Amino acid sequence: MHGVRVATAAGRVPPEAFDEVRRRFNGIQEQAIQTFGEEILLTAVRNLDVAGYRPPLPDEFEKAKSAESLPVRPNPESERLARVRALVDGIRDTALALGWTPDSLYFCDGYERFPIAPRYGLVCYIRTDHRIGKVTRQSIELIGLPPEEIRSRFYNPDVEQPWIRRTRPQNPLVRAPACLARITI
Repeated sequence: MHGVRVATAAGRVPPEAFDEVRRRFNGIQEQAIQTFGEEILLTAVRNLDVAGYRPPLPDEFEKAKSAESLPVRPNPESERLARVRALVDGIRDTALALGWTPDSLYFCDGYERFPIAPRYGLVCYIRTDHRIGKVTRQSIELIGLPPEEIRSRFYNPDVEQPWIRRTRPQNPLVRAPACLARITI
């Protein structure tokens, strides 16, 4: 009744419909008071857990219906991650020996597709059609499908890269902070 009253005040239910619902509700309420007594009904209302209440259902609904097992749909992202992790596992020992860290190879932090941040690992950047090529201290080569075999590189964020040149101040006693490094291309 409270929900219908609020809907009527908001203009979603016409007043005539509210009067009809109220008339029916009052009839049911009178029957309940005659059958159980007013005090028992008030106690029941005070102790009612609205969130946990399940209304009684006819017998045919109470019977447990066996749910047909649905075919499991493959998740392309989980399949990609399984394949990618297997590829990275294949080069892991070589990469670790060259100075790569496990985080630079595997870190994904719940975001597995092409994040824009240097802390994410190689597994985030390998596509389903990639294979791994040359592994060096500075980069790992990713090779696309033939015949083009487009090649890209995943660079190691923890080592110096050849295109980055750090400038030093003229006075050797003064040290420049690391944030003053210049990138030249």
